[in-house]
Amino acid sequence: MFDQMKQLYELQKKAKELQKKLEAIIVERSESGLKVRMNGLFKVESVSIDPQYLSTDKKEKLENALCSIFSNTVEEAQKRSASESKDLLKGFAG
Repeated sequence: MFDQMKQLYELQKKAKELQKKLEAIIVERSESGLKVRMNGLFKVESVSIDPQYLSTDKKEKLENALCSIFSNTVEEAQKRSASESKDLLKGFAG
């Protein structure tokens, strides 16, 4: 029982460490006059929009571009987060 409690404590410690490392991962992506900054926990930290998109006739183009850049940014953040998670938990026997 003590060994299980020790393993649980170590797992909690690793989880906290992992969360801090994921928060520190920053993914920035620029496409078509848009820029998104996201951390490894997939929290969007900032969005920048080129003034070319700020007219009503460009609404659909902006929406499509936003969908694309968010999808691509999340994909990159997922890859980097998975890599960091794998490295941190390496050697942990669960």
